[in-house]
Amino acid sequence: MMRAGARRGRSAGCHEAVELVTDYLEGALPAGRRRCLEGHLAACAGCAVHLEQIRVTVWILGCLGAGAIPDRALSRLCGAFLGSGVSPFPEGGQ
Repeated sequence: MMRAGARRGRSAGCHEAVELVTDYLEGALPAGRRRCLEGHLAACAGCAVHLEQIRVTVWILGCLGAGAIPDRALSRLCGAFLGSGVSPFPEGGQ
């Protein structure tokens, strides 16, 4: 039987890596977990790309001033990132 992650092309290591990205970027991972994640990133191009996408997203958002994102757009983005099922796009468009 195939693992759920394998069906989608991602291993259990990939799922864990995705969950650790924020702590990694904030320097909050214990040394052992950080080394393990870095080993995975060195061997997995998909997770390395994901890390870089998150790094760039954080940097770009950090450049925005307070109030630069309208409240409705910010609410939809937060919902999308937190898995509320709310689409970040207005109805009928992207």
